[in-house]
Amino acid sequence: MTPPRTRTSNSLAQLALPGLDTPVVPPPFDLFEVIRNTFRRWVPDGDMPVIKVSRRMMRTLGSFTPSRNQIRLSSRLLALGTPEEQQHVALHEVAHAIVHQRTPKARAHGKEFKIACSELGLDAGRFVSVDHSAWRDRLRYAVECPSCGENILRRKRARKVKCDCGSKLKPREWSAVGMTETGLKRL
Repeated sequence: MTPPRTRTSNSLAQLALPGLDTPVVPPPFDLFEVIRNTFRRWVPDGDMPVIKVSRRMMRTLGSFTPSRNQIRLSSRLLALGTPEEQQHVALHEVAHAIVHQRTPKARAHGKEFKIACSELGLDAGRFVSVDHSAWRDRLRYAVECPSCGENILRRKRARKVKCDCGSKLKPREWSAVGMTETGLKRL
């Protein structure tokens, strides 16, 4: 009887071509790091804007508040948007922050904003063109059953719900969740 073969870490292919057996995994996308790096590149001495995630933003995907020097991003965008959509919205708001640092009295979508957008490689528009109508298909509402602890998911909020364990609920508050490839994300 021959002993079972074990895979060695230094196979011949790996010695000849290092990294051959190692899968190439792209680094995780960090939107906040993109915002910070972009802002620092164009305004190295400026005050870094505060970045916040808002669960209250339902129709707006992002905003910049000059008086607070704050960029707010919608939790729906972060949970349901693609990395390209997230980056597009974030860079639009960074353009506002750049303009505010350079020219505090500039108009929100004026000449200075258009210049900043062209520097960032964006279309200088008042609105960001992100089609979020497909997000509605992945939006659900969840409530936790107090008896069994199971999450009950619905497309619409309801006054009365019956759990699989048999208990009847009258939920006061539903949590919005998004269905993603990795599972459910709270919005």
